[in-house]
Amino acid sequence: MTFWYWYVLAAAALSFSGYITLNILLALLLAALVHVQFHFLASKKRVLTGLKAAVTAAAALALLWRESFLPPASTLVSFLANPATRPSTEYIVQFIRQSINFQMLAAAIVLFAAVYLVYRKKPFQLALSVYFILGLAWIMQPKQSIADLGAATPEAFYKKESSRVLEFPQPSNNAPPFDVIILHICSLSWMDIKDSGSDIIPFFSKFDYVFTNFNSATGYSKIAAMHVLRSPCGQVPAPQFFTGAGAGCYLMDDLRKDGYKTYTIFSHDGKYDDFIGEVQKYGHADAPLGIAGLPVKYHMFDGTALYADNAALDKFWKARQASGAPRAALYYNTVNLHIGTHKANGSRGRDEAADYKERLAEMTKEMEEFFSEVESSGRNAVVIFVPEHGAALTGTKMQAKDVREIPLPPIVVVPAAVRLIGKGFYADRKPQVITKPASLQALAWLIAEFLKNDPYTKEARKPETVASEIPATDFLAENYNSAVMKAGFGYIYKIKGGNWTPLPAYAGIFPDTIPSPEDFARAAR
Repeated sequence: MTFWYWYVLAAAALSFSGYITLNILLALLLAALVHVQFHFLASKKRVLTGLKAAVTAAAALALLWRESFLPPASTLVSFLANPATRPSTEYIVQFIRQSINFQMLAAAIVLFAAVYLVYRKKPFQLALSVYFILGLAWIMQPKQSIADLGAATPEAFYKKESSRVLEFPQPSNNAPPFDVIILHICSLSWMDIKDSGSDIIPFFSKFDYVFTNFNSATGYSKIAAMHVLRSPCGQVPAPQFFTGAGAGCYLMDDLRKDGYKTYTIFSHDGKYDDFIGEVQKYGHADAPLGIAGLPVKYHMFDGTALYADNAALDKFWKARQASGAPRAALYYNTVNLHIGTHKANGSRGRDEAADYKERLAEMTKEMEEFFSEVESSGRNAVVIFVPEHGAALTGTKMQAKDVREIPLPPIVVVPAAVRLIGKGFYADRKPQVITKPASLQALAWLIAEFLKNDPYTKEARKPETVASEIPATDFLAENYNSAVMKAGFGYIYKIKGGNWTPLPAYAGIFPDTIPSPEDFARAAR
């Protein structure tokens, strides 16, 4: 019984601290089974006693896992068992090391010693105290209902999104052609920028449209790719991205119909979790350009090679120039910011924030070099910079650092931006900062807008007018086993097939995380 009472007190302590959400009915049911087994079904046979203890311990662990914010156990097992998704041993060891909270471990040891001593002398009083504390922990849990937040229902969100389909107009024969260059960046959020101490406002201040309240809508890379490649249509539940969609929902297909020659290239080999196959099958992306011969700059968390962004983009640009196509479109995916990425000639750094900051600075520098190359060519181009999701450089009580299983606002609120390159575009530029809630369809809308209304002439529509018409999208971010939604004055979340529950305030995103429009205006002067 010592272990059981220790377990109950530990669960209560985790509830008080906000690490789990207690299910009092399941806890009491398990407690009843434990007491029946200990007091009425006791056996002198060690094998039987050990078996019952093992079953009880497994049930207790399963209940604790269920009450926690951890993903379903089946997800973790399949992730580690699958060679296509399993990280390197070095990464796993370091992740476990950084996830250990030595203060909590020490507290658990002290608590067990205290329970052991008290149980030997006053077992009945200990039992009363333990269950009183458990009940108190349950009573003190937040009981705010979704109705209190003025929540919109997820069903209504998807019904609204299902009616949002963009039409891509045929470009005018007289309009100067422009290329579309989509830069899809893994692991970059406003929170990561802040946590790493990076300053990339000067980088974004050179863009023409900057989104400060942009929802990448997921914490997973393949779902993120589907959000981009199927952005002409409204948002659908995550599993539906891996089924067929309407003919007008595929961005690259729409651009091909408008006379675009389309390309795909990655900073990686695309083999991890069959990324390369699924973006072609479900996103209608092209087979990627080969990366053989490109200089290896980093290694990913699974040990595979990563290539310099400027080298990969330069390979695309040379192919694009050689094609002679009047219009070209690129989907580029880079994972060079992903946690666990390290230099090709070294091991993963100890100071991850500093290492991340260095890689981010290198990425923006290399992309600026590419933008200069495009500009010097004399071609017009619309550059779309959009992160897949954040890196989760820091964790919360809900989720450890590096983990994106629950798509919390600090992970999915990302810095998206659009830049128009071309001599015909206005010279006196300043970023149009869009603060309305937006998501991937806003970027597809801008492409369609520029096809309809040529931005490379003196008669072009004013950027502030265009910015005001960009469609807003309510906040809902979803992975396979979890979702987070904006609900009135707060957020609600759902995990492991459970009910929608108010999200703790500490798991949201704070206003000082995101730069203001004035910050961008000052940098653009």
